[in-house]
Amino acid sequence: MKKFMLYAIPWSFILIFIAIMLSGSFLKQPISEEDRLLEAMKSLETSINHLDWEKAEEEVDYIQTAWDKIVFRVQFSVERENMMQVDETISRIKGGVKAQDKNIIMEEIYYFYTLWDHLGK
Repeated sequence: MKKFMLYAIPWSFILIFIAIMLSGSFLKQPISEEDRLLEAMKSLETSINHLDWEKAEEEVDYIQTAWDKIVFRVQFSVERENMMQVDETISRIKGGVKAQDKNIIMEEIYYFYTLWDHLGK
């Protein structure tokens, strides 16, 4: 029994840590109605194409809230640099909506799509 515990406890911790580190692509997926980031970004893109700035501001606020929830889940399984890039992109999008600059926002939205695809890989 003592020998079993000597090997079982360290191996179980190693397996748990490996599972956490490899779960980024799973954990970034929406769990509730409050963290549907990719859908909100697509909705923002539609709002920007129709020049609906009020709806775009609502979407950006939702996007920031959703991202804060997702970061909490993926913080141990995704590289910090990738999380910071997504955060910076959302900030630039927020600034573009305030300035009502369609070109800046569209550029950042498509950059976000690339970051989102690579998040957790």
